[in-house]
Amino acid sequence: MSKTRFTKPMYPTVYFSENILGKCPKCEGPCFVKTKLSKYTLPFPSDYSSSLHCQQCGFTKNKDEKWFGYCQGLLKIHCGFCGNKLLYSTKPTKKPYKKLSVKCPKCNVEKCYPLTWYRYKGNKPTDPYFGLELWLQVPVKDHILWVYNDAHLKYLKEYVSSDLREDDARHKYSLVSNLPQWIKSAKNKNLILKKLDILEEKLIKAGY
Repeated sequence: MSKTRFTKPMYPTVYFSENILGKCPKCEGPCFVKTKLSKYTLPFPSDYSSSLHCQQCGFTKNKDEKWFGYCQGLLKIHCGFCGNKLLYSTKPTKKPYKKLSVKCPKCNVEKCYPLTWYRYKGNKPTDPYFGLELWLQVPVKDHILWVYNDAHLKYLKEYVSSDLREDDARHKYSLVSNLPQWIKSAKNKNLILKKLDILEEKLIKAGY
């Protein structure tokens, strides 16, 4: 039997982000996050317009009206007692708090300091524009397998099912380069494909 080769272009993840299926924060049904990208800037676009709309309950939001996702707090300040530079970042959370108690490693004095919070767009199964939970996600052992939409699903499915995966055109922001090892692993191939089939069936049943 001849081996299959993955020959698709090495798209960045943002390539698939113009039409995302998220989970509506009001009714928890599928909602559409539509984004117009004026140009690709990697790893995240700098100039874009986004809107979300739920066809089930009518919930809508536009860019920057509200962030529904995770935030990460950053503390970058000098100790109020000895002047030592303090640098600390919190774990991602959906419930930001105003202050954090930090002990200075130099003088051992503990004090509360105000935090600055930023939108967290790391490795969570959320959309990068509003922070919504992705509608197309499924557990795989201790991990979460997620895709933005049908095109993203098909691309990933073709990559996982391929026997030969070329490295020539990869770049550090390509989707393939940033896939976790548990998705790339040959021993998980059949399991990942079964999970992608589940997401595909979910799309078909919903009529997307």
